[in-house]
Amino acid sequence: MLVKILFVLGVICSFILITPTAHACSCAYSDPPSEFNDAKVIFIGRMLGGSEKLSLKDDRGKAKSIEAGTVRFQVEESFKGDVVGQISVEIASHKNTSCGPYGLDKGARYLVYAYTSKSDTTNLYSGVCTRTTRLDQQRVKEDLTFLRNIPPAGTGGNLRGRIWADLRAGSGATPLPNLKVDIRGPDERVITAFTNDQGEFEAKFLKAGKYTVTPEFPKNFFSERSFSEVVIEDRGTANVAFEAYIDGLVRGRVVDQEGNAYNSAFLHLGGVKQNVYGHATGEDGGFEVRGVPPGEYFLYLKMENEDYEKNRNYYYPGTFKREGATSIKVALGEKIEGLQFILPEGFLIRSIEGQVTWKDGKPAANVEVGLYCPASSEADGLTLDNWPAVTRTDELGRFKLEGFSGETYWIEARGSKQGRSEAETVQVHSRARRIAMANNLSGLSLVMSENGFGEGCPD
Repeated sequence: MLVKILFVLGVICSFILITPTAHACSCAYSDPPSEFNDAKVIFIGRMLGGSEKLSLKDDRGKAKSIEAGTVRFQVEESFKGDVVGQISVEIASHKNTSCGPYGLDKGARYLVYAYTSKSDTTNLYSGVCTRTTRLDQQRVKEDLTFLRNIPPAGTGGNLRGRIWADLRAGSGATPLPNLKVDIRGPDERVITAFTNDQGEFEAKFLKAGKYTVTPEFPKNFFSERSFSEVVIEDRGTANVAFEAYIDGLVRGRVVDQEGNAYNSAFLHLGGVKQNVYGHATGEDGGFEVRGVPPGEYFLYLKMENEDYEKNRNYYYPGTFKREGATSIKVALGEKIEGLQFILPEGFLIRSIEGQVTWKDGKPAANVEVGLYCPASSEADGLTLDNWPAVTRTDELGRFKLEGFSGETYWIEARGSKQGRSEAETVQVHSRARRIAMANNLSGLSLVMSENGFGEGCPD
């Protein structure tokens, strides 16, 4: 077992894919060793035909035909999965999206990377954001160089990782060097690696299986994930990445002038060099801003006007005037708690309650109900920039939401139901209804009667 620390080039590169079979799609591609690890089967095959026919224009404006859906291949050479004869792979056409229409050329030879999902381990899929490529494309050479020179079976696989910090200072990712990383394998044996100056580490020739990767973060740093689990395939390369933050914290409550808790706040903590975002916790008006570097800040909410030049900031503890705001000083790793941020006058929290049913009158359980497109009831008035108020109905289709007096909203329910077959899902929504929040509202009825994903803002 060999563990070697070295400089590892970034394994993910993002670029815009523009080919004769896809319009413009922003994809993140891993390199061949990583995709060898993740793919279920890899082979060279001739495309025999697909169940979905599409047309588009090539680079010269000439119409051409491509095929997607269930696509059949005649396998010529297999690199992983020992596939022979004919094989079918699901290829999404992505019609009406930035990635489509996408498809393959009938009769052409392809290098195919095909995958399975956790929920469906039998059907293979591939598509636009994979390394599946026509054999006459230039970039396929990198793949074939790797695939035709892989070591013999039983050699073991590799693990590559990167750990960085977001210091919220506008400098992007800051590598964290010399961090200890514990790598626990399927036999419970722990291998230790350390990050280099670029925050990268690598462990080579690991036995195939599931591994748990646990970094030891520096004092006053935290990460959303304390560990990561990866599966290393024989002769493949798995990748892990961790982003850390300084563990400064600002926490408190947002309430209206009557003391009612507000649970959808989106907050800004503005400093001289950095701006950190906070959010509501969804409980009793609570909010928190995590990952705050040392410094002096002003906490504020954004108030928006239809004319963006008239937007204003509203500062803690409750003023539109910056000079009247209370600054918040945060030391390294310090936790500031117990703040109470009072909303502007006129923004009083009001509730709206009701029930959602299907067209046959039965309760629509577990569907989404939201207040969208807030607007001030006053001419040239302000609205609060916040998270949309969204909830889900209970088993009887009942819901409760909160909004502000003096604002209008479009309320809409959105969900899905089974289609004509067990495998088909149909998106359904209610008609959007405009409401004005002056007082608490109750008894509102919404009917899931319209096909599709929702109207958004009808106006």
